[in-house]
Amino acid sequence: MKTLLRRLRKGAVIGLVALLILSLQSGARHFNPAERAAQAYLYDIAQWEFNNFLSKWVNRAGEVLPGGAAARKGELVRRYFEMGGESARLRYRLRLMAAEGSKARTAELQARLEAAEAPRRALADDVEEAIEAAISAALAEEGLATLGEFIFPPVDIRLNEPPKLLVTSPRDTIRRTHDVLLRSDVTLAQREALEERLLRDANLSALVEDIGGLATYPASIPTTQPMRWTMEAAAHEWLHHYFFFRPLGQNMFNNGDMVTLNETIANVAGAELGDRAFMMLGGEIPPPPLSAAQASGAAAGDAAQAFDFQAEMRRARLRVDELLAEGDVEGAEAYMEERRLVFVENGYPIRKLNQAYFAFYGTYADLPASSSPIGGQVHRLRELIPDLGDFITQVAQISDYSQFLDMLTELENAALE
Repeated sequence: MKTLLRRLRKGAVIGLVALLILSLQSGARHFNPAERAAQAYLYDIAQWEFNNFLSKWVNRAGEVLPGGAAARKGELVRRYFEMGGESARLRYRLRLMAAEGSKARTAELQARLEAAEAPRRALADDVEEAIEAAISAALAEEGLATLGEFIFPPVDIRLNEPPKLLVTSPRDTIRRTHDVLLRSDVTLAQREALEERLLRDANLSALVEDIGGLATYPASIPTTQPMRWTMEAAAHEWLHHYFFFRPLGQNMFNNGDMVTLNETIANVAGAELGDRAFMMLGGEIPPPPLSAAQASGAAAGDAAQAFDFQAEMRRARLRVDELLAEGDVEGAEAYMEERRLVFVENGYPIRKLNQAYFAFYGTYADLPASSSPIGGQVHRLRELIPDLGDFITQVAQISDYSQFLDMLTELENAALE
């Protein structure tokens, strides 16, 4: 009976959150250049919500009964991700072919990918339940439960292929102007045609990119990544759900700094929560890689020659900022293509490196594609608030970036006393 009540309570919350999210999507429509260009491929978020609300509950009804998948959840989750190895290899080959401009054999590889994914789909419902349970347990350990063990909003995910995201930026600066969700089945040729059309007709830098998750309810999490990454992404999206009911999330779209602050906090805290849930399901966290300085004693030559993606991407971002500040748009674009080819040669299949790429990934200030100081500031605040649960509850009350800076300064001063 206790389990059944928890399910019913969760169902009521699912309906509430879905309506709240959909209400944000149903405001006055104005078709910007990106929406006009992408009209044939627009993602129907309302249809997705209603379809997945019903399908999730079919599985939940079965899980109330004895003998459900909960007893073997760790084994199932590990098996699910082990089965994804072949899919990951095929996806990497497809991405590499796209980055190199090669179209040969893509249809054959796509068919092989579909065959490799079919057995995993049969396990997805039970794996979702296990991931939700592990993240909920991690949240409860951090004191984020209410009414006993109840987590609000409940952790709820869907393992599927999220929509693509069309992002645009002006060419003369890096600034995220338009975001448009596109259907997940948009082909490579269609993606490139959209990007070229926006460049030609609207003078906008554009990128149609895969995304790491979407904070619908249930959250949409891709099936394409390893187990640890997936746990972190699921925790990241739950934090967006949690902040939705608090000042941090309610003020997210006031300005660019608040978007970056929300995303960076969700990245930092989500990684910690996801790792804890990952270990609950039997995952093992490898030791951090040695830095070049640490490795110098054992393999100075190899360490010096290793390609450091984060350092190279950070260097590229800063140089692009300099060129654009000088008004050299064509020089910046030529430099980005030159650097993209270097990344591809070193095993990073970036299909397009442009202003829109940096505008999108720069939103996450703890990533190397960002030039924002917010990443370092969030990490420092996390150091000053040692308890993760306290960190989450305190930052949730922030309404604007200046308030965040005041909190950071106050804690810095207290640490010096």
